Amino acid sequence: MTPELAGTDVLKLQPTDRDAVFVIATDPEAPEMAALLSPRRLNGAAGATAADLLGLPDDQAKQVELINPEDLTGIGLAAYLTDGMGLNAAAVTQDKSSLNALQGPVVLLRGRVSEGRNQDVVLPRGMSLVGRYEAERSAIGLAPLHSIAASGIGAPAAVPPMGPTPRSRAWIASLVLGIGVLLALVAIALWLL
Repeated sequence: MTPELAGTDVLKLQPTDRDAVFVIATDPEAPEMAALLSPRRLNGAAGATAADLLGLPDDQAKQVELINPEDLTGIGLAAYLTDGMGLNAAAVTQDKSSLNALQGPVVLLRGRVSEGRNQDVVLPRGMSLVGRYEAERSAIGLAPLHSIAASGIGAPAAVPPMGPTPRSRAWIASLVLGIGVLLALVAIALWLL
């Protein structure tokens, strides 16, 4: 699933790419990719370094992830994309062999980096787009409402406003219980005499 590229090195992002992830392969032999292979990337700066290479501002670094396929041994990049990131399994499975064959660091660019507008992202020498994958969406099924009010047949019955509250049944029950206890005490007192 390769998105539109303007020329060979510009990725055209659109508002519809908000939930997509772009998989970008890197060539570890390209001099421009030396920053991705430096020890600095091991100190939590990988996203910032990759964002810098893509010409993105620092605040967009959280939308960029750097994956080393060697770290996914036994899992594979395709499984990481579907199971770890929730991307569309059918689309990823279609490209599974090419995804799992990637050897160098892989850059994952989230489409929300465009912030709902058209944006061009220049891919530097040593980076090439592998594919674009959408997030899985669950269908939400809402059943129609089945009631008289929802069907328009009739309006709900009007309920008159409540007036002053009569004495509660609990008050009456406690009065009866109290009289019963009083009569029992009188009976015990008479029996003892």
